[in-house]
Amino acid sequence: MRYHPRMGESFRDGARRAGVGGWRRPLRVILLSAVLAGVAQGAAAEDAESLLDALEFGGSIEVAFERQQNFDLDSKIADDVDLLPVELQLELVFEPSDYFEAVVQATLEREFELRVEGLGERRETELLIEEAYVTLRDPDLGLGLQVGRQLFEDERQWLYDEELDAVRAAYRASGGSLELSVSRKALVDEDLLNEVEEEPVSNYMLVGAYAPNDEVTLGAYGIVRDDRGRGGDPVYFYGLSSKGTIGARLDFWLDVALVRGRDEGVDLRGTGLDFLGLYRIDAPLRPHVLLGYAFGSGDSDPDDGRDGAFRQTGLQGNEAELGGPTAFSTYGEAFDPELSNLSIFTAGLGARPREGISLDLVYHSYRQDKASDELRDAALEAEPTGQSRRLGSEIDLVLGFEEIEDFRISGFFGYFMPGRAFGPGADDALFARIEIEYEF
Repeated sequence: MRYHPRMGESFRDGARRAGVGGWRRPLRVILLSAVLAGVAQGAAAEDAESLLDALEFGGSIEVAFERQQNFDLDSKIADDVDLLPVELQLELVFEPSDYFEAVVQATLEREFELRVEGLGERRETELLIEEAYVTLRDPDLGLGLQVGRQLFEDERQWLYDEELDAVRAAYRASGGSLELSVSRKALVDEDLLNEVEEEPVSNYMLVGAYAPNDEVTLGAYGIVRDDRGRGGDPVYFYGLSSKGTIGARLDFWLDVALVRGRDEGVDLRGTGLDFLGLYRIDAPLRPHVLLGYAFGSGDSDPDDGRDGAFRQTGLQGNEAELGGPTAFSTYGEAFDPELSNLSIFTAGLGARPREGISLDLVYHSYRQDKASDELRDAALEAEPTGQSRRLGSEIDLVLGFEEIEDFRISGFFGYFMPGRAFGPGADDALFARIEIEYEF
């Protein structure tokens, strides 16, 4: 899902949204205690005339058309896919006071298959409980506690973009914030219509941020993904981040991370970074230029008992709003890889001729750090040969229209041109998606 009605909001008043899961009985006890305390606090709130005044209801309807063409990079094999995804999202918010909030969000989804060449896969209708949480907060002290299923999302989705069953505590003060969370994906069933088996991976996160001034924010984080529930090992992510504005026109984002731990008996020693700068030009049509570089280390010797390849958390989305209101895939609409054993150079030119209209033309160049016949994760189905590091390049076109209130049209087009790493006979791939959404 490329859009979320409340996407991009921070942890409001110290604890607006987050997600953390634990074990069933402790989670239920915490949740019940939070609800009872919140209801008591809400009943005493003088600013809420009635319970109905504290209720808000909204939602959205989205219809999209999506084409995936030649994702196996072999035009001799029919594998094109045309889909018509339809989504109805409803959200109920109960906020009787500044100290308590409860949110429930449900989504009914169905992907109609207009054309599926090859074997394809059956897509069921899904009824998802995407968010269901309560928040207790004290705005004066900057403290907040949030329990239930909530959205975890950083601004560029480099770390996470996922709804998780969670407990999260936050402290927010002038110039800084600190968040501690424990979570798990779908600890309680997420899809009410279908049985989906989720991996029992627990997440432990500590995230801090400090803003020395109004222009720059510095951050640090530690994330543990604990897979011991199914016999695996914990994997640790440590990182530093920074974002902000230099002068009046230059925006930047920077993430640097290390991955440590063990995976299938092999020590992990990966390093990754992601940098992007966007410069706004004072000219008609409000143009901007963006340049970026992302790097995830590879493994030089698969047999030495150490894996030098970087990996992302597995919760990432790799989407962001860059220069306009429409979020798009920062590593390519068609290829859309995980940053692992990979370097990506990005250059783009965009414009915002009006406040609600955006246009971005983006170029990506992909190269493996170490030549390998595997990709850790990518939207394309083809695998490289391992004989070359040159994976190829991609050109993306992203369009956004939000001139009409509560109405949005977005277009995403990606054209991937494979390099030598996929062999001499590899053919180009195409991705296209058009979304129409109405919010109410």
